[in-house]
Amino acid sequence: MQLADDITSEDLKIFLEEAEEQLQLLDDEVIKLEKDETEEGLATIFRAAHTLKGSSAMLGYSSMSHVAHAMESLLDKLRNGEVAVTPELVDALLHSLDALRVLIDELIEERGVEVDFESLVAELEACAGMTAGKSASTDDDDAPPVLKLNDEALDTISTALAAGEKVFDLTASVVGDKAFSSIRLFQLTIELSEQARLITCSPTPEEIQAENNGMTFAAIVGSDKSAEELSALALSVQDIGNVKVSNYSPVSASTSQAPRKTPASKNGAESRQKAVPQTIRIDVDRLDNLMNLIGELVIDRTRLTQIGRSLATKYKADELVESLGKTAAHVSKVVNDLQEDFMQVRMLPISTVFSSFPRMMRDLARSMGKSLDFQVTGGETEIDRTVIEKIRDPLVHMLRNALDHGIESPDDRVAAGKPEAGIIKLSAFHEQGQIVITVEDDGGGIVPEKIKRAFIDKGIIGEEAASRLSDSEAVDLIFLAGASTKAQATEVSGRGVGMDIVKSNIEAINGFVDVESTPGRGSKFTARLPLTLATVQSILVEAEKTLCAIPLAYVLEAVKLNPDDISTVNGREVFRLRDNIIPLISLGESTGLNTESRDYAREIQVVVAKVGDRLAGFGVDVLLEPQEIVVKSLSNYVGSARGVSGVSILGDGRVVLIMDIPTLIADVGIRSRKVDSLGTSQEVPRSPEPAQKGPVEDAA
Repeated sequence: MQLADDITSEDLKIFLEEAEEQLQLLDDEVIKLEKDETEEGLATIFRAAHTLKGSSAMLGYSSMSHVAHAMESLLDKLRNGEVAVTPELVDALLHSLDALRVLIDELIEERGVEVDFESLVAELEACAGMTAGKSASTDDDDAPPVLKLNDEALDTISTALAAGEKVFDLTASVVGDKAFSSIRLFQLTIELSEQARLITCSPTPEEIQAENNGMTFAAIVGSDKSAEELSALALSVQDIGNVKVSNYSPVSASTSQAPRKTPASKNGAESRQKAVPQTIRIDVDRLDNLMNLIGELVIDRTRLTQIGRSLATKYKADELVESLGKTAAHVSKVVNDLQEDFMQVRMLPISTVFSSFPRMMRDLARSMGKSLDFQVTGGETEIDRTVIEKIRDPLVHMLRNALDHGIESPDDRVAAGKPEAGIIKLSAFHEQGQIVITVEDDGGGIVPEKIKRAFIDKGIIGEEAASRLSDSEAVDLIFLAGASTKAQATEVSGRGVGMDIVKSNIEAINGFVDVESTPGRGSKFTARLPLTLATVQSILVEAEKTLCAIPLAYVLEAVKLNPDDISTVNGREVFRLRDNIIPLISLGESTGLNTESRDYAREIQVVVAKVGDRLAGFGVDVLLEPQEIVVKSLSNYVGSARGVSGVSILGDGRVVLIMDIPTLIADVGIRSRKVDSLGTSQEVPRSPEPAQKGPVEDAA
């Protein structure tokens, strides 16, 4: 790997950032190209490939610019209508993108890589109908360019000469590969603009950027340097030679008159400059540190407000106390605004995750011999970057599962009266303070009896227990570990793991997932996630003299129960709430705060929580106020605690345990249900212990 001698670490960093953006853009647009070929899409792809070629060549990274140039040549023929879009052409472009990513990794890891460049270029040139090494140069490439001076250029020359500045005619040519002529001439114009005054040139900068240039170059340059110094400056650009510099002579350039342009007013220029959006790149570690500091401010804000209220109650009509109250209210407002604005800074469109899926699904569908119409909506929906980092793997497995298990083969779909191409829809939207992500397919759906039989054969549930399951309960079994409906394991699925880990990973970030399915018509998986993991709206409770927080996203309502309201079914306490029989859980017992059974001999407070279609009532000692709390992870010294997802600190310094409601409800193993006509309720088999949280392996 060789780079230009003058490349700095900052240059390399900027190149890598821009290259990643261009590669992702190419990936997205090439996939779209196969479905819908548009002039705008082709132009976007061509510009991205051209940018990659130019930036890698300026870096001196010839292997990357070589591949990008071959891509650009094919894309040029494509946008000119000389070749047509075919699956093979798209494959060639995607193979090249994969190679470019490998070359990016070479720069990052500073190691050599093995890429068969000749095969890649040959594949691209075969699609373009070219032969390797064929030159597209013409005799016009070596023709001397003609300078055309408009009134503005003539005025600039006259002003420079009147001010005693020297003006020169400069000619040069590219002596290297024609493929890089635009890059070399662009570099030359940059050098002349930075080290002198580039009054006019041919080809123009616009023509060079559009690659509408030959191998020769002419310019008029104003400078206080000597002719020899300007010549040396031009020769310092790689592959630039045949440089000649002489004093400017009016007869050396043909002049074409053009209308004078009225200079833009200062105010107008400033107005246009203010309209340009400005962005900066910030390291994510700094954002995390700032979020922690804002979290501390939120804690102090709450404490300051509490102190102000207490003093106002104790010292009524005191001027200092009133002043403190006003100041506390103002600080509270400022902190609220700061927190809200900073949360927006941390928000990213979920398209940062979705963007990689069209390519993945296309490749999988082709490898399985299936025809797929993959549709994505809601990519602009914003979510905290910490949630984005944790949602990609579950989504990958839901999508793979939909394609492998859901979408039938083309022959089976046609036999069932369906279009040959299956449809998988991935969507995202906001709803009630959460982000909802759905994966929906129009495939064969989930057959409850097939699921039951697979789990019976694996010995996970018995025949009798399976016979008591409703269809929806049978479908939910796919979220348990250990079984698969696949007869043989493949690279995509069949090992009995996947959807169980999807469920546990989503619940680990205080979300939950459920499924709806109709045999023969398809399935729909719905994941509901918090918008952020930094703060959580909760209701505070006390259990066994310990302060706990139950996230409001799971809270359905709070009720009071008398001892007569509590019954026992199969050794477990339950209560009736309208038409539902709901298990009663002692929050103290479920979290290990109290190892003794609770005696429900008096009225108790119960928080009714819901995860999916499961309901549970958590018995607590004291029901306190709702409050927004800052989430802090458990220390490594404490380790993981089942049923506790994190901790927080209140303004008065008290520590709060944040309850992991999905885990606590899953441990109960009972599905609440509506009372049937006989007034009885049935149990669902207790779920096995959730699998260890870790990398997802494959779909169920």
